[in-house]
Amino acid sequence: MLGRLRDLLAALTAFVVGGFLAWHYPLGHITATTLFVATGLLAYYRLSWFLVIVPALLPVVGFAPWTGWLTFEEIDLIVLGMASGGYARMFVDHPPGGSSRRSWLLPVLSLLMGLSVLASLVRGFADAGGFSFGWFQGYDGPMNSIRIGKSFFLALLLLPLLRQLLRDPQEANGGKLAWGMAIGLGTASLAALWERLAFTDLLNFSSDYRSTALFWEMHVGGAALDGWLLLATPFAIWAVRNSRTWPQQLFSVGLIIIGAYAALTTFSRGVYLALIVALPLLAWQTRHLAGLESAQPHQQTWGPLRWTMALATLGAMAFAVFSGGGYRGLMALMGVVVAALSMPAVLRGIKPGQYFVGMVIGLIAGGMIILFAGLVAKGPYIAYSVLFAGMLALLYWSKRRLTSDRYISCTAAFAALSLSAVHVAFHWGGGEALWGMLGAMAAVIAVVSRGVFSANPIWPSDIRWQANFFGGGVAICAVVAVFVGGGYVGERFATSEKDLDGRFDHWNLSMSMLQDELDVLFGKGLGRYSANYFYAIPDNKFPGTYQIIKEQEKKSLSLVAPRRGISFGDALRVSQRLDFDATGPFEATLQVRARSGATITVEVCEKHLLYAAKCAIGQAKLKPNEELQSAHVQLKGDLLGYGPWYAPRAKVFSVAVANRSGLAEIDTIVLTTLGGTNLLKNGDFDLDMQNWFFSSDRDHMPWHAKNILVNVVFDQGLVGLLVFSLLVGAAILRLAFGQFRQHELAPFLLAAIVGFLVVGMFDSLIDTPRLAFIFYLLVLLALIPNNHSAKHRARNLAH
Repeated sequence: MLGRLRDLLAALTAFVVGGFLAWHYPLGHITATTLFVATGLLAYYRLSWFLVIVPALLPVVGFAPWTGWLTFEEIDLIVLGMASGGYARMFVDHPPGGSSRRSWLLPVLSLLMGLSVLASLVRGFADAGGFSFGWFQGYDGPMNSIRIGKSFFLALLLLPLLRQLLRDPQEANGGKLAWGMAIGLGTASLAALWERLAFTDLLNFSSDYRSTALFWEMHVGGAALDGWLLLATPFAIWAVRNSRTWPQQLFSVGLIIIGAYAALTTFSRGVYLALIVALPLLAWQTRHLAGLESAQPHQQTWGPLRWTMALATLGAMAFAVFSGGGYRGLMALMGVVVAALSMPAVLRGIKPGQYFVGMVIGLIAGGMIILFAGLVAKGPYIAYSVLFAGMLALLYWSKRRLTSDRYISCTAAFAALSLSAVHVAFHWGGGEALWGMLGAMAAVIAVVSRGVFSANPIWPSDIRWQANFFGGGVAICAVVAVFVGGGYVGERFATSEKDLDGRFDHWNLSMSMLQDELDVLFGKGLGRYSANYFYAIPDNKFPGTYQIIKEQEKKSLSLVAPRRGISFGDALRVSQRLDFDATGPFEATLQVRARSGATITVEVCEKHLLYAAKCAIGQAKLKPNEELQSAHVQLKGDLLGYGPWYAPRAKVFSVAVANRSGLAEIDTIVLTTLGGTNLLKNGDFDLDMQNWFFSSDRDHMPWHAKNILVNVVFDQGLVGLLVFSLLVGAAILRLAFGQFRQHELAPFLLAAIVGFLVVGMFDSLIDTPRLAFIFYLLVLLALIPNNHSAKHRARNLAH
């Protein structure tokens, strides 16, 4: 009876809160409310789908730059909709409690963490001067405490639903969650890919443009994308291991490839370090699962040492090829590797004489193809592409029809493809590229020859294993390309010692803001970091601020500049997204009060979040005056572009105070194309910050503690740190050494949590609500007792 009452109350509470939020959604309350109700209905009938939907959408459903909301976001509506429908179904069905034994660990640690978060929430309200509700409060208001605190309670809200879904092993709901996380890696990485295509070249690793994807929380710096990549990458590896069809395998390998690209283009040393820690840990923890799989007929596996040696060798070949042959040579090398992986299985049983004849025929044919290819524009690339496609078709046909003539034909095609790869590298890089590719091809042919004539296969013929190897090879090649072909990575590592010293100074400053024993024990309160930082730093480090002020029923934007010299990247901007087709020319009209005088900069830039490309800029210098002044500014600069059709460039209007310590009260802003209509919404600020969004493009320290443990101590004190450590530590111990270690997801959960914490050594992470939500959800999942083991999975695989 109590269980049903809990379900009813949870369903009603989630529905009421979610409906209230949806009805006030800034971009359309009717649409948002309709979608929220539809989400609840879908959860009622297909709750398990949300194990995929929530993590898959989490990285891409943040629209704060358009809505102006900071406290609430779209993922809250999805989670509350899932909870309302899921608990309603549990109330109606009243599922049995099951035979799972009870454990004190999860409820006790959840209770302690919940109490700590609640206590810090109250302290946050008190530190802000009391609670006041507002839809568009910034990081210095009391609503920021709710923004930070909601994450743990949203995860806790889903815990009974998650536990119920995982009770039935036949439904494979754990696998659905893993697929959701893997797809979430893909959605985040696709967003990063769009960003790179739109604002830099795909293969430009020398500029200082660091990917942010659709994590708007990085508008004041931070590492939201970094943390998400570490949480999701292990599950993409799970997807590769558990794909059963070639489309699934191709899809999951694609996730690994674009995920590796996204990770590399963060240019984050924390990401690189976390991957170095998490991936070997994952390989070590999965060794017993590999043993279970290899116990089945016709299954083989490699240990970590052999994997390391093989990928290191491939990395050395990639380095030799890329140094002279560039990306074209690297792609040609990987094409030959793809073919080489299948050669030993196809040529099993070939005689040495046949192998020799095939090689000679292939080299002669390849030489003739090279001669003809030199007569055609881009001939080497065309010839290689045709040979590669023919090689794949021949390998596929040979595997299906094991005829004796496959021996010479496959060997000849492989030799011709290898020679064509050398030609591609030479065509691009000349003699410098020739020797590197020749050495790489000699090594590949030697390894293939060893595999062909070995008494036992030296690597598995299973297509999934080969896809795993190819994915790892692509990641290795990407690392080589970034470190060899891009100067920015070298610059990042060259300043590591200096940056680390700066981090220590910042952490010491953060701890010094805890001024009494209560602060030390229980923290300043959730979400109070930036507000306290403003008062703790020297005047010349003040980053600027903004707020909506109200005088005589009229609202205006108060904008304060940093108290130091301001470069283009240092300004505190208040911005609004424009349509993609806004190209200019632009003119702006402002009504401003500048009591001490101010220089106002207005700009429209091709910009996603932090990094501007082409801009149209104008300035207005206002004299000191207590009254409103009208400023008319024509923005100067080239017409903005749309960008490629597959990666259009976003356009952003921004306003900032450009003079040191300047203060301006902006009453109205109108932006038009010459003689056109107003492009801005809520330009009079009557709706507070709706449709507006602020950013600090370069100055990030004032907004983050820059360490997850320092962040917990500041928000929740030493008591909160103890509870947080117990919660996360218990999850790690259970995944690494406890009964849950036998679960198929355990190694991947462990790698995700540990990788996240490694990134968290250099950034706060849990001050990003949607990231904190999924982190806490995975931690709580690891503490659910009596999950089904990998032995059950192995039995399923055997059938």
